[in-house]
Amino acid sequence: MIAGVVSCPQPPLLLPGRTGCPVPEVERLRTACLAAIGELLAAGPESVVLIGGIAAAEVDRPAEPVSVRLGRHLLDDAGCSVPIRPVAIRADAGVEECLATGRQLAADAADAADATAAPGRRIGCLVLADGSARRGLKAPGYLDPRAAPFDASIEAALRAGDPAGLAALDAGLAAELLVAGRAAWQVLAGATEGHRFRAETYYLDDPFGVWYPVVAWRPEPAE
Repeated sequence: MIAGVVSCPQPPLLLPGRTGCPVPEVERLRTACLAAIGELLAAGPESVVLIGGIAAAEVDRPAEPVSVRLGRHLLDDAGCSVPIRPVAIRADAGVEECLATGRQLAADAADAADATAAPGRRIGCLVLADGSARRGLKAPGYLDPRAAPFDASIEAALRAGDPAGLAALDAGLAAELLVAGRAAWQVLAGATEGHRFRAETYYLDDPFGVWYPVVAWRPEPAE
């Protein structure tokens, strides 16, 4: 049973010591992330699946990718005391690979519940995912007029609690727009397909030319 889902962005600026001194934009984002994760933990998950992307430069490195390290840090700051299962996927993984990874996560969770005779086993999901990094003239990828409409399609899926909307994201266009979170969102889509959620938005902005959404999903009761 999915206790809830939180999607937070993955800027390294949120890691300890990265900004040197408090930066208002970073602190507002951190506050939103911790509020959303706090609500997820309050829902009582027995474990948290942490889904993050592996950037191209991180593929051959033995250390955990930044997305996973950041997720662990945020969960720790939010007071997480349950087991964490990290799931890292290449940021350029194909759509079907991402969906299959998510479906396997859901199947593994169901098997674990069966093995413990606990069909109501509650699992939380924390996804670390950014939108386009081409949202302005000073953005990492400069300005691309396609960025805002593409991010709007992600926003619509997140606000609607719609896994199918995330599954439908165009991987090629996402790569052109430097959407670092596309693969992680599509793993989530595979893990949650067929489920219905209501959404709560905590933050939507692009303070550094990169789109950062913080959105939580809560499961809708079965009809």
